[in-house]
Amino acid sequence: MKNIFCLVSIGGLLVSCNIEKSGSNLNTIMPNMTEESISELEWLNEPESFQIEDSGFSITVTKGSDFFNNPEDKSIVASAPFLYKELQGDFVARTLVQPDFSSKWNAVSLMLHIDSLNWIKFAFENSDATGPGIVSVVTKGTSDDANGVILNKEKQVWLAMVRKNNTYSMHWSKDGKSYRMARLTSMPEADIVKIGIEAQSPVGNVAVHKIIYFGLEERTVGNLRDIN
Repeated sequence: MKNIFCLVSIGGLLVSCNIEKSGSNLNTIMPNMTEESISELEWLNEPESFQIEDSGFSITVTKGSDFFNNPEDKSIVASAPFLYKELQGDFVARTLVQPDFSSKWNAVSLMLHIDSLNWIKFAFENSDATGPGIVSVVTKGTSDDANGVILNKEKQVWLAMVRKNNTYSMHWSKDGKSYRMARLTSMPEADIVKIGIEAQSPVGNVAVHKIIYFGLEERTVGNLRDIN
């Protein structure tokens, strides 16, 4: 049995839900975020503005919004809007994002946050090295910065993050059905973590990012490397 926080569309009416199901497949629904469901989440760094639309949830972010503990000069930036839910135990988090790629390093991420020195960003980002693609940042005191697969023909990408004890895997998908693992890492032991969506514009001006779906399943996966 698993607890699911989700956002669903029923007969054209958008509602949020907290349900228990066994064997449910979140890939079969295409919900939007709603005022009710967002009220169940919390903000760290509330954005300049946000808007709930039929096609998704838009976040407006300003220049300098980012999370990065720079390994070169030891500076720490923790200013990007982060919409999250606190969870205890194992989970599978998924989101469908459509970033505004008007400037380099603009991104929308799934973010796992333990504290200011221990967190993960798993992003669809406009990388300075590759253009739009998968980027992951694992921070344990200082941040690393790892470019992944190039997805410069995609406007929307599914991101997934899985927790099993203190090990986390990160996966991406073009269709929300077939996922590929991008990274596997361990993090410091934590009973309760924050998991949610981060939106950033480190060097550009105003960016408007869209989040179409965000869902959480409180369950333990059998294989962190394969969530299909």
